[in-house]
Amino acid sequence: MKDFWAEELQNQRKGKVLKLILFIIVLLIIIAIIALICIYFFNFEFRQWCDENVLKREVLQEDTQSIELDGDENTQIYAYDKYICVLRKKTLEFYNKIGTKVDEIEIDINKAIFASAGRYLAICEDNGQKFCLISGREKLFDEEIEGNIKQINVSESGYTSIVISNTNYKSIVDVFDKEGKEIFKTNLVTSIVADVSMSQDSKFLAIAEIDLSGVIIKSSIQIVSIELAQEDANKAIQYKYEAPVDKLIMNIEYQEKNKLICMYNDSIDMLQDNKNTELIKLDNRKIAFMTIDLKNRISLLEEMSTGEYTADTNVRIINPETSNEKIYKAKDIAKSIETSENKIAINFGTEIHIISKNGIILKKYISNSEINDIVMTDEIIGIVYRDKVHIINL
Repeated sequence: MKDFWAEELQNQRKGKVLKLILFIIVLLIIIAIIALICIYFFNFEFRQWCDENVLKREVLQEDTQSIELDGDENTQIYAYDKYICVLRKKTLEFYNKIGTKVDEIEIDINKAIFASAGRYLAICEDNGQKFCLISGREKLFDEEIEGNIKQINVSESGYTSIVISNTNYKSIVDVFDKEGKEIFKTNLVTSIVADVSMSQDSKFLAIAEIDLSGVIIKSSIQIVSIELAQEDANKAIQYKYEAPVDKLIMNIEYQEKNKLICMYNDSIDMLQDNKNTELIKLDNRKIAFMTIDLKNRISLLEEMSTGEYTADTNVRIINPETSNEKIYKAKDIAKSIETSENKIAINFGTEIHIISKNGIILKKYISNSEINDIVMTDEIIGIVYRDKVHIINL
């Protein structure tokens, strides 16, 4: 009987030792994983090695699907929703993620300006009179206006705003619903429109104006209520912000919670609840590119000199609400950038880095020749060459 209890006690001790050893091993694995994650995020060389050798984020040109182009200079490429769109000979062709044409729509437009939001795509004739709205792969309406269209925008609710110039006014802003019904029109006598943006809830339209009629350049932003504009356009202006003298407005974009991000020649500001806040002062920084078109983010690409003829690129991604910042570093000089709602594509000539809003690389595309252009959404990217469009799936 003594032998039985002694053996049982010894087995219990062995079990406890095994559990302790197992616990220590699991703990060490967790610590190692946390350490590797920390090193990955904070050590550029280690992250680059992992991306190339472990995570296999590199995509070679020859390993991608492509869309054939005919080399016609009038052919235009645009990315929308989950499609690469090709406009040629007044036909808009839709291609899926494997480069197969899945649909086409006839549109009476030669040289187009595109704008998209959610499932809506708006297209107008550059400096012409015609425009249309598409949802999915279905054309909802065609319209024609008087004057020349300079800009087109569309909201996630399908509201289309167009900026028009004619002989009587410097600029006209005309807004239509998704059925093509005109909601309201506003005329600007002395100012030109730099940009327009509609809030995500489609309640407000912001119009950025530049007054060049005097000796001093004046920039201003007016916030228009869409609901009141349908009743009386003269009473629809909710607020008008006058920027400091000689501050030139370039671009505006509504982000979450009706934050209007405003890009000027010397700063990026935020207009919210009738209050203007300067977010970034550009000063003498060597900014190669900047964008406010991301979802609830601002991004600046700064060139950091590393020698007489060499420089690195720092991609700063800033949350305008919290001022939190993420940085992605690349050992090259950027040629151009393109963005979707949540991703940034940086063109380095024969290489493209696609990163998230958190500054993490998602894909690295290696090209055999110089890249002409990039078109992208959150789901698909088109790398544009003279005779082909290569497709990257995200």
